[in-house]
Parts: sequence; structure tokens; C-alpha cells
Amino acid sequence: MTILDAHTHVFPQYADLAVEVMDRCGVERVVTLEWHDGFGDSLREHMKAFGRYPGRFVVFGNVDFSRINEPAFAQTAAEQMATDVDAGMRGLKVYKALGLEYREEKGDLWRVNDERLDPIWAKAGELGVPVLIHTADPPAFWQPVNESNFWNGVLHGEYAWWSYYRKGLPSIEELLAERNEVIRRHPDTTFICPHVGSRAATLDAAAEDLEEMPNLYYDISARIPIMGVSRRRSVRSREFLTECQDRVLFGTDLIYDDTNVPTGVQAQCLHQPGEIPLGDEDCRERYVETAVSFIRSHLDFLMTDTVQEDPPFRRTTRGYSIKGLGLPEEVCEKILFKNAQRLIDLG
Repeated sequence: MTILDAHTHVFPQYADLAVEVMDRCGVERVVTLEWHDGFGDSLREHMKAFGRYPGRFVVFGNVDFSRINEPAFAQTAAEQMATDVDAGMRGLKVYKALGLEYREEKGDLWRVNDERLDPIWAKAGELGVPVLIHTADPPAFWQPVNESNFWNGVLHGEYAWWSYYRKGLPSIEELLAERNEVIRRHPDTTFICPHVGSRAATLDAAAEDLEEMPNLYYDISARIPIMGVSRRRSVRSREFLTECQDRVLFGTDLIYDDTNVPTGVQAQCLHQPGEIPLGDEDCRERYVETAVSFIRSHLDFLMTDTVQEDPPFRRTTRGYSIKGLGLPEEVCEKILFKNAQRLIDLG
């Protein structure tokens, strides 16, 4: 079965590492999402590096949000995007900083649905490239980090800043409502919302959004723990993915960068720095091993009814298991490849 991972972050110097992982897991191709500098000359240099591995990498770039407060920012960004698509960029990646971090000069947060940004979304539609836009985070990020919070094994130390509890930031409901307004306003643009659109814990709402907005799609990256944490959730997840099989893409959110590869532990396992000492092991080889384990966990979740007793995802301090869905082969084929093939120009 052909597999395309529609959500990874591969720094170009680690393309060889990513290919090794892909080969060991049977992943034919990945979409790599540029970090924040994926435009202009930087993007072209990165694509040149990925070009050494024909047919393995599809690059989604960025617009330069560091210039968001400049006059005519969106129009300039849209023009740059057109140039970058001509150079081989196949999609636009927008980070959750839109809505949570970017501020106007007077200090107010930029809203996701600010109409001044419309030229960017409209241009993506004109160019025929999807917008992969990460808005908000799991609901648990707005809740007290206590024993009942499923993410309490993550939201501390290095990742304490992911907790938005009582920080005066917009609520998850506000952010997703603003995102959905953008999607409705641009029906000719395809939007892929990662992490089940920040609704992995509320799949009825996720399904309702898909029903309302035909230009909306999801990926499942880094959200299978909550989708399979109990028998009830796994049953609902199976129903959801079967019902919405034409609207969901496979993704892992794997990261290959200078901060994490030297630790030997795949970044998306979300262990605290130094929590798993490297010792005398080769960091690159162990990073390959932990990345392979991460991908196989995703695939097992979708394709088998296996119960993963010790999944490679740090989440709750209580410990947990993931119940596999055992989806039909025809559903897996769509999620693992065919839907991405339909939405993305794979070259």
C-alpha cells in the first residue's frame, strides 16, 4: 500500500535521515513543512537539497510573517508566494502563532480572520495550492495542568509555554471560529487543518465542520493518543474516519532538526530534554529508531486492532494505551495516500 506522510518537518541537512526512516517504514513520500523561513532564496536552497532525493519530498513553504505589520504585507506575501510556487513550492504552511503570538504594533493580537490577510488565502486558491493552517491546540492546553489533564506529562518544563491556562489569550472556541470564518470566506481555496483541526477530542464537532465546509480537510498528525485512549474513543474514531474517509490525510508531524536529532529521541515523543539519556549510543541511529517507532505506531493504529500498551507518545503521567482501529483497506488507502494525491501536486 502506498503511503504518503502529509505532515513532517525535515530540515534539509537531515533529508538523508528522513529517507532512511521512510525506507524502513514503507513511506514513499513526505510533505515537509518549512519552519518559518520557507520563502524566496531560502526556500529555493532547501528545495535544491531535497531535490537530491527525487520523488521523496514535497515542500510546503511559508510567507514572511515577521513583516506582518508592514503596509501591504498580505499583497506582497501573495506575490512572493506566486513566485515560490513557480519555483516548486506545493503548499503554504501557517503556524499557530497566527492568533496566539503575532501582535500589531499597538499590542493587540492579530486575529486569524483579519480581512487584511485575505489576499494570501485568495492567492493560494488562484495558484491551486492548499493552505495547511494550524490554529489553536488541544482543549487541554486551556485547562489546569493537574491529574485529570491528559497532557499533564507534557505541559511543564520545556513545554510549559504550551499551556494557555489563564494567560489572557483567545479561547480555543474563538480561534477555531475565526479559522472557520476564513475557510468559509474562501471557498475556492483548499485548507488542510492538521491535528484533526484541533478537534481530535471532539470528533462530532470535527465532522460537523467537514459537512459544512467542503474545502476543509484534516490530517491526524500527533493526535492518535487521544483518538485511541479508550475503547469508546477508538470506536468513535473508527466511525469518524470511515464516515469522513475522503477528507482526512495521514500525517505524523515528525521533526528532523538541529535541536532534536542530537538528543537521539524523536521530538514528537515529547519527552523533556535529557529525560532519556543518550549514553554511548549514536544519536542519529537512535533518532532513526525512535522515528520509525513513531510512524509504525500511527500505521498500527489505523490498520490493525492492536492495543499499544506502551505507545511512543509522552502524554499523561498516569500511563495509557492506544486501541487500534483496524480500518478497512479501502479506507486506509484513501487516508494514507489517495486523498493527498488528489489535493496536492506531487510533481
